[in-house]
Amino acid sequence: MQIDQDTCVFGLIGYPLAHSLSPFIHNLAFKAMGVNAVYLPFPVKPGRVSSVVNGARALGIRGFNVTIPYKESIIPYLDRVSLEAEACGSVNTVLIEEDRAVGYNTDGRGFMDSLEQEGVKVPRFAIILGAGGAARAIGYQLAVRGAITVFLNRTPERAEKVARDIARITGQESWGMSWDSSCISDFVQDAELLINTTPVGMYPDIDQKPPFVLKNLNSRSVVADIIYNPLNTRLLREAEGLGLKTISGLGMFVNQGVRSWEMFTGREAPRKLMEDRLRGLLLKNET
Repeated sequence: MQIDQDTCVFGLIGYPLAHSLSPFIHNLAFKAMGVNAVYLPFPVKPGRVSSVVNGARALGIRGFNVTIPYKESIIPYLDRVSLEAEACGSVNTVLIEEDRAVGYNTDGRGFMDSLEQEGVKVPRFAIILGAGGAARAIGYQLAVRGAITVFLNRTPERAEKVARDIARITGQESWGMSWDSSCISDFVQDAELLINTTPVGMYPDIDQKPPFVLKNLNSRSVVADIIYNPLNTRLLREAEGLGLKTISGLGMFVNQGVRSWEMFTGREAPRKLMEDRLRGLLLKNET
């Protein structure tokens, strides 16, 4: 790749970013499609997110993705957000056009794409572990398709707020509570889908898993983890041991990345290449 004065700059903001593979798949696609662009990681330390948008404008950055912990906190600094991003209260993609920074969300649709690719129907009842930006985006997409959602989080107040927002915006039933709430046993048997949206179990802490007792799920439940590194998290391994269908985070990661890449470039992304090369890299790292 040759960098020159015409090279478009894109990137990723979040903290920390040492283990993110977003630069890998975006730069792979730029090279494969002959796009004169580069995608860089921009680790933004806590307390500095307020300067990100103006800094990107000043440097001529054309767009960037947003990851933990800024998917919600970046919104006040944007000029506009899409209806979907506003509804779910989370932004993971920002485009800068004519000096205006506009926020979008590709997380929720990326997850729904992965369900479809795995042959899993939209559930009537889903449990979502976590209450951050990805949880909001996925919960919103499930709710607008008719699913009842329950958010479980270490901080119950945060889960309750996300659930209230989802219910208010979509008109669909949604609940929020603590990981260890005594009410969990009342509904866990009805859950058709369990989704981990927390970073618990992500590389390098691969021996960890969220505090949820999988054996209480019914035998038809599907367990999904949005973590893609490692491909097979401890949560998924335990679910497989119980005979449950599992979905790794690879599909969602690639799907949301494809949607972002196509927004950045206005071209069709080489999705299969991105997924195949990423899968190969992750499998190599696990051996």
